[in-house]
Amino acid sequence: MSKSVVETLLGGALKRITNHELHSNTYLLADPQQSGACVVVDPGLDRERVEAAIADSGWTPMAVLCTHGHFDHVGSTAALQERFGVPVYLRAQDQKTAKLSNFLMAAFKIKARIALPEFTLLADDGASVDVAGRHFTFHALPGHTPGSAGIEVDGLLFSGDSLYARRTALSKLPGEDHDQLRASLKALFAWIPGDTLVLPGHGGTATIDQIHAGNEELRAFMAAAVPA
Repeated sequence: MSKSVVETLLGGALKRITNHELHSNTYLLADPQQSGACVVVDPGLDRERVEAAIADSGWTPMAVLCTHGHFDHVGSTAALQERFGVPVYLRAQDQKTAKLSNFLMAAFKIKARIALPEFTLLADDGASVDVAGRHFTFHALPGHTPGSAGIEVDGLLFSGDSLYARRTALSKLPGEDHDQLRASLKALFAWIPGDTLVLPGHGGTATIDQIHAGNEELRAFMAAAVPA
């Protein structure tokens, strides 16, 4: 499998898979104790590519974590749940978004259709999951979708489509609220350490400090006036 498809980060503990459809990122994060367990974050539409990366890693998934419910981030969840018998975590506010997956795929002229897993729904901001030797916290980041989350773990933030390294993730998809997203990011930036490594749903990685310094599109978005 080429490096353009799977990239190894953090000394081998993290693998990023680039899905073909919409170039979304799927991540595998291994147990720090090297038990062979891992979690899968945002498994996209390329099920075979994701499963091949898991097989190549030699790790065994213990859970699937979803930053939000868009089809390019939950596309392989049902297949992984069936194959590995694992829970799939999603903030409850995004269950409706996930249920719109096949409708949105048709709107994007994507011929494939997906099944959805039995989600384990997280109702509260700051809900946490302990799995594969790590403590994951789901911080509410509504705006891109109503139930978007930033999943924080060990100096990392899986940010989904709420925060990118070098641009913004603005669109006109159902449920997106730019003013709410701006407020969510402002609240996030108020507490998150600058050396936190952001792992976005699309594109490359960067620390919070690097994003502040180099993401001009995001700076312009954050500076925009909120309508009265």
